[in-house]
Parts: sequence; structure tokens; C-alpha cells
Amino acid sequence: MSEDSKMYEVMSEIAPLIKGPVILDVGTGFGTGISNLIRNRNHRIVSIDPEAWSFKTLEKEFSREISEDRLKLLKSRAEDIPFPDNHFNSSLALFSMHHLKDPAEGMKEMERVTSGSIIIAEWDRESAGKFNPHSEDHLSGTRARIMEFAGNNGYETKDHDAWYLVWKTK
Repeated sequence: MSEDSKMYEVMSEIAPLIKGPVILDVGTGFGTGISNLIRNRNHRIVSIDPEAWSFKTLEKEFSREISEDRLKLLKSRAEDIPFPDNHFNSSLALFSMHHLKDPAEGMKEMERVTSGSIIIAEWDRESAGKFNPHSEDHLSGTRARIMEFAGNNGYETKDHDAWYLVWKTK
């Protein structure tokens, strides 16, 4: 299965979970999440990334959406999101939580700024070396921290081939 077909699978799974038009995308990366979310003209997306290495490219690719105020790219860490409580209807992190030192801190902050759905899709250990360059141990450690927080805070979970889904609607 290709990475594109994997993202189609993920987006199909999470689409019904997204509530409301104002969305936080945690971990801009290559902009794959943005590319899928922006297709819905009702969505207004803020995408955050602490490194912002892809912003210049994405600003060109999505210049129309940025000028229409449907997309904002912001250099920010998931553990310190610069928005007030309940600012977003939905927050999602697509394959980005493994980059955080403490995914639980990122999840807490996503909860703080979100009034509706918090959605996390993350690589499982089986994906190591196939869909990402991370080790099985690294991905297993991330999963353990996410699942511990999820279990203690009312999240639902679902395993898939090479990835898993964690979500909660407030």
C-alpha cells in the first residue's frame, strides 16, 4: 500500500469526526493534511509547526486559500498553542505526535484550545521503515504515552494496519 493510499484511508476514517469549520492542524510537515482538509471550502485551518521548514513552499501552493483567510501557517509548538481556550471546533494531529518530546502535553494543549473533536492519527511500530524513517522502539514509546493519556481522559481508539486512531469529542 502506498503512502497516498494510506492517507486516503486515514482521511476517510477521520472525516466524520471533524466537527465545525475552524480546524487546528498540529504538525504541518509536507502539508498533506492541509491538502486534504482544504478541499472542504467551509474549513478554516490554522496549521502549526515548530520548525516551519515547509512554509515557503506551502505559501506558494496555497496562496489562494491564504488570501481567502481559509489557511494560516503558524510557527508554534503543540505544547504551547497561542490561541484562547475553545478557539477551534476540531484539532487534529496527523502523524506528527511522534515528533513531540511529550505527546501527552501536546494532547492536553489540543484539548484546551478545542471545543469539539480532538483527533490523532499516528504511525504504529509496523510502519517503521515503510511509511516513515522512525524506529519501532521510538514509535512504540510514542504509542504508549498517547494511549496512557487517552485511556485516562476518555478517548476512543482504533487500530489499523500500520497506524492507529485516537479521538475524543467534547
